[in-house]
Amino acid sequence: MKALRTERGRHVAGAVFLGGLSAMFLFCGYEFVRSPAESIFMEQFGAEYKPYAIACVPFMMAAMIYAYGRLLSAIGAKKSMAVTMIGSALFFLFAWAMMGRAGRWLAFLLLVFKESYVVVISEQYWSFINSVLKDDEGKIFNGPVAGLGALGSLTGGWLIGRYVMGLGTGAFLLYASLIIIPAAVLFWIGYDRAGEPVPSADEAGGKKGHLHLSILLENRTVLFIAFIIFAAQVVATALDFRFTQLVQDTIAATDARTAYMGRFWMNVNIFSFSMQFLLTPLLLRYIPRRGILTTIPAVHIVTCALLFFYPSLALASAAFLLFKGMDYSIFRASKETLYIPFSYDTRYRAKQVADAFTYRFAKGVTATWVSALKAAGSVAPTFYPALGVVFSGAWFVMSFPLTARREPPPAKPA
Repeated sequence: MKALRTERGRHVAGAVFLGGLSAMFLFCGYEFVRSPAESIFMEQFGAEYKPYAIACVPFMMAAMIYAYGRLLSAIGAKKSMAVTMIGSALFFLFAWAMMGRAGRWLAFLLLVFKESYVVVISEQYWSFINSVLKDDEGKIFNGPVAGLGALGSLTGGWLIGRYVMGLGTGAFLLYASLIIIPAAVLFWIGYDRAGEPVPSADEAGGKKGHLHLSILLENRTVLFIAFIIFAAQVVATALDFRFTQLVQDTIAATDARTAYMGRFWMNVNIFSFSMQFLLTPLLLRYIPRRGILTTIPAVHIVTCALLFFYPSLALASAAFLLFKGMDYSIFRASKETLYIPFSYDTRYRAKQVADAFTYRFAKGVTATWVSALKAAGSVAPTFYPALGVVFSGAWFVMSFPLTARREPPPAKPA
């Protein structure tokens, strides 16, 4: 832990730890929303209509990311964080107040919003961390910081699985709203401790665009990150749709489905939490990034192939759990170190497009494909794992140019 032996290292570790604590509250709240939103949607529409809702997510994401870019230009990173968090809290408070009165439109909007808000906010954590840390520090701190977020998700999943049958699904929307407040406060203090990152003069105030999209063409690393995120999220969406189908076919009651999914996400986060604290720091330290970033899609090729030949809720759960557990831990921690050397606009603006928008755009595109196929006829259950195999293969191939050696940009100041 050489990074902690210097005054700077200890100071930075404190700021990043506060960010991790903030993420713990945020992701606990996300678990309070994720399973209820899914279960409420199934009750109002049925799992077969989920692709139509997911197809709308890129439009919500585009609006939110553009609004965030405008905020970033006008008031900076710290205040933009506060606005996006408090705005999300107010939405969930509104959703809770309207439960039982709004009907189907609220179920639809809730699903679309929960898919969008958490990605925009989570990328702000990584923008902050990538601005504060150096490359060697990122290899040490990224795993444990992400682990705190997973601890929050784990806790939220356990709470919803344990108490939703007594409290009811809708009550957790209120709790999701309330728990965002300490998340915003802790993140604000983390910014105060580290100092708010400042853009260079030519990037200040959004001079190169509120999204600075030209970075995607200028920086091959960021471009390949976007391609890989797209492929990875097609795999995730395919596994998600198959998992949702099998949950609906197997479990009929709304609260029972919510409890099952709450326990499922708790198990995802136990796996992710264990990876982040026990394995991720060691893997990042001793295994080259290329080895990590090529092994992950290889695992998904195998699990999707197994689900294709042996469909069951247990296997769908295992394949989806492996995807989400590794996505939240080793994949995220290793990918984020690639951003550390780059400019403010790359870390705060282009990252929202390459990571957050592409993350949900891929889900939306996949949902549109599925919706079109459904409109034309029917979609065979084996379509989803087959799609997972194809895009896991594309992800594997693109991992090689992503990790190719390139001349580094000028180093960030200490």
